[in-house]
Amino acid sequence: MFTGFLVGFITVLCIGNYFRAKRAQERQRQRRLNKQAAAQQAQSGAQATSSSFASPRSSGPGGPVSPDPAYSTMETGGTYEAPQMPINSAVRA
Repeated sequence: MFTGFLVGFITVLCIGNYFRAKRAQERQRQRRLNKQAAAQQAQSGAQATSSSFASPRSSGPGGPVSPDPAYSTMETGGTYEAPQMPINSAVRA
């Protein structure tokens, strides 16, 4: 009897946690999309007002600065991908 209760209780906790995480993921996705839209609007507004001046951070000798590849939305489908560490990067004493 106690085992059945325990299994049911843990199942309910797991299902609740799943839906909570799913809602949090959707909220984070909306925040990211809103942030990207605001950044694009700000960038297009800044380009329209100062077309002859370029920010030192926006361009360099090789053209515009590319974003961090870990945040690339084209290759990863819009999700964050953690940077990869070399296998032999452990500190040895």
